Amino acid sequence: MLPTANVEHFMSGRLRVKVPHRRGDVSYFRSAVEKLSEHPEIAGLRANPMTGSILIQHETDLPKIREIAAKSEIFDLREAPPPRPRRASPPAKAQAADGTAVLAGGGATTIGLTSLALYQAIRGNALGPATENFWNAYGGLRILKNPWIALLFCGLGMLQLTRGRWAGSATSLLFYAFVVGQLSSSAAGKPAPAERSGGNPDPQV
Repeated sequence: MLPTANVEHFMSGRLRVKVPHRRGDVSYFRSAVEKLSEHPEIAGLRANPMTGSILIQHETDLPKIREIAAKSEIFDLREAPPPRPRRASPPAKAQAADGTAVLAGGGATTIGLTSLALYQAIRGNALGPATENFWNAYGGLRILKNPWIALLFCGLGMLQLTRGRWAGSATSLLFYAFVVGQLSSSAAGKPAPAERSGGNPDPQV
């Protein structure tokens, strides 16, 4: 039974095959070169017993080389097995139009938070302190880009001020300070649109 040879690389005038079961067998590859070189269709040969490969320079096609190798009792040439499918890479993190990361599972989170808000409203905890409402107004304008939401929460903040409920917990206020500082520093380091695109700020120039 002839050893199996797999096509490693094939192009016009050049073929590389590998005979894995005869790797290291110097006498086999010497004999293969001698037998193949007897055919006029084979222009050049180079064998590497250590890797089990044979480089064939030819002036024919793959079916003819397969026929020559079989008749010369060198190897049974087969097509290389199809490459294994690559493991699917993890999906890229979704991004919004401004480049900020989109929160995974945002729909479920929105439903959960809305349900908790209704639960607290039923219990009578509808409005937080003034600072919390002013913070929500800031978020409505800076993050949601919605001035109406900002005005609504500003109004609720003013209402809570008149009721004497103006400050939230110390941890909440500290967190608000951290976030505002981070947003301010990010905005300060962000280049102008013309600088990011490499364009000219004045279209007339």
